[in-house]
Amino acid sequence: HNLNFTQYVDYMIKDTIILILIILYIIIFFTWIVFFYNSLKKNEHSKQKIYLFNISSFIIFTYLISFLILEVLN
Repeated sequence: HNLNFTQYVDYMIKDTIILILIILYIIIFFTWIVFFYNSLKKNEHSKQKIYLFNISSFIIFTYLISFLILEVLN
């Protein structure tokens, strides 16, 4: 493969953005786990609402990040 400089820079920028998104996702995931655990401990009576909100948010956020990485940046 013979890439010119602009193609090479374009690939490098996309790869860097993908890497940053993955690292950001991992950090946010573990932060979310801590907040999720704390909210469950704090609100013993409304666990079902907490589960619904947090899991729905997690699914939406995961889908968004996956879409950005797989569709937009490739």
